[in-house]
Amino acid sequence: MISLIDVTRFHGPASNPQIVLNQIQLRIDPMDRVGILAASGAGKSTLARIIAGSEVPDMGYVTCARRLSWPLGFSSAFHPNLTGAQNISLIARLWNQDPNELVARVEDFAHLGDLFHRPMFQLSPGQKSQIALSLSFNNDFDMYLADDMNVSANRHFRDKCDAALIDKLASAGLIMLSRHTRLIEQFATRFLVLSGADLIECDNASQAQDILELTLNEEQAPYAIA
Repeated sequence: MISLIDVTRFHGPASNPQIVLNQIQLRIDPMDRVGILAASGAGKSTLARIIAGSEVPDMGYVTCARRLSWPLGFSSAFHPNLTGAQNISLIARLWNQDPNELVARVEDFAHLGDLFHRPMFQLSPGQKSQIALSLSFNNDFDMYLADDMNVSANRHFRDKCDAALIDKLASAGLIMLSRHTRLIEQFATRFLVLSGADLIECDNASQAQDILELTLNEEQAPYAIA
């Protein structure tokens, strides 16, 4: 189980802080498939980092009793001067896995050919993401975390990732944060909207989209003149 208790986060200077997350309360049970819809700039990635443990809230806390993945497609942890194969080999050693076996599985899934053996700084963001996603789908977690899962423009690879995630969800849960209703509708069974620094639970993905559009329109509407 993962619990967010009174999670609050501010951005900006201390003299004029902007509240990004306001006393967020959320409980995620094993095998839950949670889809959180949010517009750009609403605090989606901040929330993902707090759930992952890479960012600390200003108030409140997160408890996690499950083996949680890093955000799917997250490639910033790779060393830029090492090749994809060398990065995966290093990670395998840190996880006490067979480096040759993990490198072979990730290379086969990523299907990047010689690019897999080039230094990471020579690769495009999409190619780095392919390696990161391939690593994620070649490890087992209790809960998968996705923040606008970044995949290659290659349609075949996107379909491969979708199939791999569905396969993983037969025995694991999911927390997916996205700007795209289609994504959360495809993978989630529980739906929320992040808007106005708060989480709103919804019945389905369509309702989540309607609520998000309504709140965005309210924020953009001019003040009425009495």
